[in-house]
Amino acid sequence: MIVGGRRRPVVFGAPLHKRTAVAVLAAAVLVGGCTRGANEVETGAAAPVATAGGAATAAADTLGGNGTQAPNEQTTAAGDFGDLKGVCGPGDASGATAQGVTDDAIQVGTIADPGFVGRPGLNQEIFDSAEVFTAWCNDAGGINGRKIEDVERDAKLTEYKQRITESCQEDFMLVGSGGVFDETGQEERLRCMLPEIPGFQVSPEARASELSVSPVPAAIDELQVGLFRYLEDEFPGSTDRVGFLTGNIGSLVFVDAQAQDAAKQLGWTSVYKAQYNSTGEASWTPFAEALSSDKVEGVVYTGEPEGLAKLLQAMADIGYEPKWILAGTNVIDQGFIDVGGAAVKNVYAVASVVPPFLAEDNPATQQYLDLFGEFLPDGKDEALLGYQAFSGWLLFAGAVKQCGSDVTRACVYDAARKVTDWTGGGLHAEANPSKDQGPECMMVVEATPKGFVIPDDFEPNDGLFSCSKDNIIKLTGDYGSGTTLESVGKSIDDLE
Repeated sequence: MIVGGRRRPVVFGAPLHKRTAVAVLAAAVLVGGCTRGANEVETGAAAPVATAGGAATAAADTLGGNGTQAPNEQTTAAGDFGDLKGVCGPGDASGATAQGVTDDAIQVGTIADPGFVGRPGLNQEIFDSAEVFTAWCNDAGGINGRKIEDVERDAKLTEYKQRITESCQEDFMLVGSGGVFDETGQEERLRCMLPEIPGFQVSPEARASELSVSPVPAAIDELQVGLFRYLEDEFPGSTDRVGFLTGNIGSLVFVDAQAQDAAKQLGWTSVYKAQYNSTGEASWTPFAEALSSDKVEGVVYTGEPEGLAKLLQAMADIGYEPKWILAGTNVIDQGFIDVGGAAVKNVYAVASVVPPFLAEDNPATQQYLDLFGEFLPDGKDEALLGYQAFSGWLLFAGAVKQCGSDVTRACVYDAARKVTDWTGGGLHAEANPSKDQGPECMMVVEATPKGFVIPDDFEPNDGLFSCSKDNIIKLTGDYGSGTTLESVGKSIDDLE
């Protein structure tokens, strides 16, 4: 029985009606997606990886080097993805080895918020990515012959804790999830010893929690500042008058505080700070006027793309144009341009995931789009959070594959957390999940009324990316801590 969720059938392929998908409130508003976690247990995985009792690690030739593939590489086998070979395929795995695992199937859960009445379709790409991966993997034979049964658990923004409780009772693990209020269910998840491989995490409690393996880690004590450095170089003097504008919910305030911390260390001067109503503003003109009055030359915006698009329109209406706006990765979404139109100017975002407009230069990105075309043609295939979630699914499949028939939570989690290099088959820049380190490599993406582009003055030094240790900055603020097993009376030895 599925409580509060919807099981995805094993057979896919029929086109679905177009979903209305609105960009995230908080999820990947991370001004960078690259930080190091607060404890040693939170780590990540690749495929293939080590079993719980083995010493094998991922072979170097299965990983995506700097996170991208040479354009002339081709993937031919049904279960290959990008530069990962044999992710899915037939086999003879058997046994009811854990909750949610049978001879024939592995039931996992995925949490997202598309049912939130305030923003219908919020993070729909999380569910779409899960559906496409499951369809593709099952079509290739499953994982060692076991098919994946994914249960969509819609948190509707405010019901994350309830979905965790249900998953605890039914699912083997959580895979590819992302919930705006993910701090509300961490204690429950650890109390029932439910591991997760998320698509993204928002709150400090989730990002630094235990029993969590992230394909693109984003912890709480460091920040990817490659875009910050790009802006200060390209617009000399503009960082002497910076404004910070964020939504008024805790997760957004947290991300904004990280950005202010990093900016201060870089020597930037803040002349404006404000919060807007995350559920929507009747008018963005007062914010535009305040920014103009304070002579703000650069704006750091934290929140959903639709709000930023309307702010840009308000700026255009009063004739105010800052030199740059630093936005989160979540603005790399056609919906942002559709809303903002001609007012979309001087907006820059950082990306460690190769965006879809560069698919011709990166086979893994093209394969992702092709899989959507085959299994979910009306799905949301352009939002980068979906790519991160898909990377999480690849990571999960590799760990399960290494466990053979003995698919237990302990084996899969332990296998996942041993991986030191991970690119999601080439979907994103290289991360080190085993040490909870996100990518040092990034690219700058500029939004224009006609679409997204890589600025002419952006200079990559490693494939599509610019890579440098200086892209990572250590934060000085106290941003809380993750949820620990000890806090709920558990230990890693309780994982079965």
